[in-house]
Amino acid sequence: MTTIAQLPPVISAGASDLLPLSQAGLLYSVSVSQLTANLQPMISVPSGDLLGRYSIGAGAPESVAAGTGLVLNAGTLAANGADHAGFPVLGAMSLSDEIVINAGSAPGLLPVTALRGLFSAGAGVAIDGNGVITVTAASLTGPAGPQGAGGPAGPAGPAGPAGPQGAGLGGPAAGNSASSIGASDYVALWQNGTLAWMPYGQFLGGQTIDQLPAAGPARDSDELLVAQGSNMLSVQSFGAIWNYVQSKLPVVQPGVVELTSNTVLDSTQHNNRILVASAAITLSANFANMGPGFSCTLINLAPEPVTMGAGITSGSGSITLPPGATTALLGLSYSGGSLVWWSGVVPNAPTLTIGSISAPAPNAAFIIAGGVFNDAPSALDYSIDGGSTWIAAPSPVITANAYSFTAAGLNPGTYAVRVRDHGNVAVVGVSNSFVVIAPSVTMVAPPATVAVGRLIALSGTVSPASNAVQVGLSVSATTAPAVWVSAVVSNGGWTANLTPAVAGIYYIWAEQQAAPAVNVVSGAISVVAASLAVSAASTGTAGSALAVTGTVSPAGDTVGVQLATQNTTAPTTGWAAATTASGSFSAALTPPAAGAYYVWAQDAASGLSAVSAAVTVAAGAAVTYGINNPGGSYVHGVSTIGLNGSVTPAQSVATQVALSTSNTVLPTAGWAAASIINSNSLWAVYYATPATAGNYYVWVETSTGGSPTVSTFTVTVT
Repeated sequence: MTTIAQLPPVISAGASDLLPLSQAGLLYSVSVSQLTANLQPMISVPSGDLLGRYSIGAGAPESVAAGTGLVLNAGTLAANGADHAGFPVLGAMSLSDEIVINAGSAPGLLPVTALRGLFSAGAGVAIDGNGVITVTAASLTGPAGPQGAGGPAGPAGPAGPAGPQGAGLGGPAAGNSASSIGASDYVALWQNGTLAWMPYGQFLGGQTIDQLPAAGPARDSDELLVAQGSNMLSVQSFGAIWNYVQSKLPVVQPGVVELTSNTVLDSTQHNNRILVASAAITLSANFANMGPGFSCTLINLAPEPVTMGAGITSGSGSITLPPGATTALLGLSYSGGSLVWWSGVVPNAPTLTIGSISAPAPNAAFIIAGGVFNDAPSALDYSIDGGSTWIAAPSPVITANAYSFTAAGLNPGTYAVRVRDHGNVAVVGVSNSFVVIAPSVTMVAPPATVAVGRLIALSGTVSPASNAVQVGLSVSATTAPAVWVSAVVSNGGWTANLTPAVAGIYYIWAEQQAAPAVNVVSGAISVVAASLAVSAASTGTAGSALAVTGTVSPAGDTVGVQLATQNTTAPTTGWAAATTASGSFSAALTPPAAGAYYVWAQDAASGLSAVSAAVTVAAGAAVTYGINNPGGSYVHGVSTIGLNGSVTPAQSVATQVALSTSNTVLPTAGWAAASIINSNSLWAVYYATPATAGNYYVWVETSTGGSPTVSTFTVTVT
């Protein structure tokens, strides 16, 4: 039997070579790669580094470099003291400090205090326990030495006599000017026949305006500083200013304030104003908020009187201001006290007023009511045509200061009602203007064709705005529906939904529930059963457009189409819109590769889908790719790189692009889909800039890996 030693030696061992292995009493073969799979790999450490581990936790050994102050030489790690250069420099030593020393070829620490042991006191010198050195002068006295240097100067002597007067500051040169001036600047003065200088900050004796003495009573001759048309100051008298103010007073107009609800007068909003009451309100006053001198004019343009309430004193005792009357209110303070006063004098002419009239429905009776002042009518007339003709008010209810009656309905139009005293026709009241609107209902045109069971959303307008609306389906444009659905009405608009259940021709009706004669009828609507069909040629070519046609009902529905490799389940995404016209649709789809395909169509509105017969797609012509150099350089990890190239022959072939640092090995990752543009003659893609700097080749191929092509240039990524 041949022993292992007798076997010929192997030239080289490979991972797939086999070795005999005994396992559980049986002999097996094992490959070299299996046998060494769990062995620790060869450790590689750079020259000059140590083997260790600096990462947290257990793990593989890591390379550790020798730091500052250590050196690895011939397998020996030694300290060279280079790290001492990084030690902080101390400005002084203290008794608690220690010094590193070499003691017998070994490092050691020496307290600073131990340094004293290196010194001993000589003659005339003493060193105490704290290290203080003192000298005994007597022990050191020797022969006299040479004279030392002079000492510091002594204190200054008394001032000498004054010298002659200097030239002083020179005057400003001709043409010199300053753009600004500060407190430390100097101003030239002529004083007592000589030129002098004064700091600007000392003008007015350094006083601020609040430090100046108080002026006496103002007079027309008093003056103020003013600037007129420039920043040059000049003076203006109070008398001239008053003349200016007087010239402006005639053009000052008081403000007008409308009062629509009960109001408490105050000076902020009502003083020197014209107050117009447009509703029957109550005025009151708080003198503390008005003060003496308050004044305003009150005009009552309401159909009823204005009442003077708390805080307002009447000269005549009357507390109401009739419609159309005006008065003044004044704030007064005198020896008898303070009050808000009005004369209380009101017109005694007989007056009729009319309360506000809201627009009634067309031809619907409505109530006219108003006030009676200084009059006692027994009968009333009213006019709806500006007083050209008068109608006797039917059964009016008349009291000492009010009346009411019911007027006949009005046709659509604009009106202002007049009411007069039948016995004194000069007493006439006029109402506000109002508009009677004709009742109407409109409807937005519904679709001409809808599918059976599909909801029809309806909307329109209604007038008067709050009137109820109902809608329904009828097979006739002249016969109303038998079944109605109430619409939702809001702010003059309405909405409703109807769902036809049977195919046929219908008309949609909308009418006011309270006035069926006010209605609108739509045009004829064709209700059809929903249907969808799609077809395509039985053969095609990869990369070439495949014509798709079909029919859809209702004709106006939108159709989506797409290619799939199966005909059992409709796709859920990826639909392309087809062109529809008169119930037909068409589209063009491009199969990316050879194989069997089916064309799917979907009508989203009806939920129907359809699929064509199988389409056999043959492989397209072999494609050749060209690659254009984008030029320039790009920063790693930032933005994208615009890449493109030619497609020959022109065809819509699914194409992908990748970058690689190799121009011989096809990339295994990083492929990005490219777009086929320019009549299928150009591929293009915005490729994400690689995260790592380097020089990259551009690779392009079909999505199935065909026709791989690599650029002859590289793209630089910094």
